[in-house]
Amino acid sequence: MRKFFYLLLLFPIAMFGEYTLRDGKLVPTKQVALRPVHEHHSRVLKAHEKKDWNLLEKETLIVIKNFPKTSFSREAIYYLGVAYFERQDYDMANFQFTDYLTCHATPKYFEEAIQYKFEIAEHFRSGARKHLMGFKSMPKWSSAGKDAIKIYDEVISALPNNDMAAQALFGKAEILAKQKDYRAGIEAFQALIRRFPKHPLSIESYIGIGNIYFAQSKSEYPDPDYLDLAELNLRKFRASFPNEEKWEIAQQNFQEMKNYYAGSLFETAKFYEKTKKLGAAKIYYQKILKSYPDSQFTETCTNRIEIIEAKLAAIEAKKSKKK
Repeated sequence: MRKFFYLLLLFPIAMFGEYTLRDGKLVPTKQVALRPVHEHHSRVLKAHEKKDWNLLEKETLIVIKNFPKTSFSREAIYYLGVAYFERQDYDMANFQFTDYLTCHATPKYFEEAIQYKFEIAEHFRSGARKHLMGFKSMPKWSSAGKDAIKIYDEVISALPNNDMAAQALFGKAEILAKQKDYRAGIEAFQALIRRFPKHPLSIESYIGIGNIYFAQSKSEYPDPDYLDLAELNLRKFRASFPNEEKWEIAQQNFQEMKNYYAGSLFETAKFYEKTKKLGAAKIYYQKILKSYPDSQFTETCTNRIEIIEAKLAAIEAKKSKKK
């Protein structure tokens, strides 16, 4: 009684309309078991069958809170995850599926739980948010990119040879590339290609690797090494999928990358030409023609070299006259 008296002092009287005291603890009234466990379990299954997600959450919580040591409770954890997932409460759902998969050695709904976790990661990759600080009562404002990567890794580990693992590797690579973790992104794409060499996503992975090399060259100084790596990746793509139509997309992306490199040299050449350093400008124009003969700057460079040579010849002629 003394303990109950102290609780009355700590909580407003109005709150006890929604709570009741069980085993010395305040429990929400709606989570108190009014039937035997097998009857509540039956209600869980019926709620799931009818897709009544609110009722499913209520009944699973009753089983979990009141019968924690039963097999019904372990199964209820899985169904609670389903209820949260269907209500788009993805981080709460992921927590329940993780709890379910780790609460015993041979979970009945193992593959189903992994499938749900994969779909949660896909939602996070598409921009779904999670609760602030992991509390269900808090708004869903937090980015969940890192959570998606962690879930993808769990899927890859749980079902390493499953098609879902290929999709998880691809999703992981795309998130890493978006986060500008380029090295890790390439490693994930390459892991997919090694483990699933003829999978349709291996085709997309070759394209993704090329895109990362292009992004790296844009974010840093245009290092020719990236262009060489991109060309090597393109050759491997061609060798692995010789009749693949999407090879043309990769080829076009590589050509755009070469145009970018040529454009960087072109800007340098124009700077030297503008500052009257015609010899240096000519060297850069010639380098573009030699290194990137099929770039969009080829014709312009040829014309500029002719103009520069004419100017240099005129300068030499003036010097000869003075002598």
